[in-house]
Order: sequence, then structure tokens, then C-alpha cells
Amino acid sequence: MEISLAKEKIIEAVKIFIEKDRKDLLKVNVYEPTLSHRIGVYLENLFPEHHIDCEYNKHLNGPKSVIDRRTGEKKVIRPDIVIHQTRGMDTENLVIFEIKKAGKNSKKVKTDIRKIENYVNADLNYKLGVFIGILKKNIYIVWIEKDKENIEIIL
Repeated sequence: MEISLAKEKIIEAVKIFIEKDRKDLLKVNVYEPTLSHRIGVYLENLFPEHHIDCEYNKHLNGPKSVIDRRTGEKKVIRPDIVIHQTRGMDTENLVIFEIKKAGKNSKKVKTDIRKIENYVNADLNYKLGVFIGILKKNIYIVWIEKDKENIEIIL
């Protein structure tokens, strides 16, 4: 699948989330995994040829892990959402997500964006990394591609 088409579908899923869920879920202050799951539900309808999994932590026969570019340490990861075709094999991975209830200037957000950059540049075969920052008035999406400058959009 072309990255541009994947981005269009992701934006569509986020817009559905905004319309159906954001206000009510933020009003009761749910945990981030609830937000991830709701977005994952909408992604599932838009990517019928792929698996959409939350907190997916497997790579081949072991844990999904990356080498931290700053420390050189191996870290086990559990991304908020992944879009992929072959569970466990990591040969046809498409998108890896991190989602936060925070704005773009938050320390947590900057940490998550660095994590996604590390994921995309690791040997996990993801074509696109996506950070989604969810606030009451705005949703920030940052597209992260290997060897490209990050691009931010606001919905």
C-alpha cells in the first residue's frame, strides 16, 4: 500500500474518532489505551486487508525490540497500535503508532516521537510511524518516515 493512501485512511479514522468519541472520552478522562482502541476500531474498517492490533509486542518468535540509538541498549517495545499483515513475522508491517493525551510541546510527546523515529529506523520493517496527540480542541498527527523530515498536521 502506498504511504499517501495509508495517511488518507489514518486521517479518516481520526476524523471519525473526533466525531464519535473524543468529547465523551476526554470528559470522563479515560486512559490512553481506550483512545488507542477506539482509533484502532476505525482503522480496522479502513484497512480490511491488514491486521490492526493494539499493544502488539511480538517480532518473529520473540519480543518486539529495538536498539535505542542514544544508549545502544536493547529495549522491548509495545506500540499503541500497529497495522500489519503477517502477525509475528514482521515482514509486511505498514504503520506503527504512539498515542498520547497531550499536546505537541509536552515532554512525553517529544519522547514518543523519538521512540517512533527509533522504531521506523530499526529493523522492524514499518513504512510509516504516526504520533497522535489528543487534546480537547485539537488533535496533532506527526508523520514519521525513514530518512525524511517529520511532518505535523492539526485536526
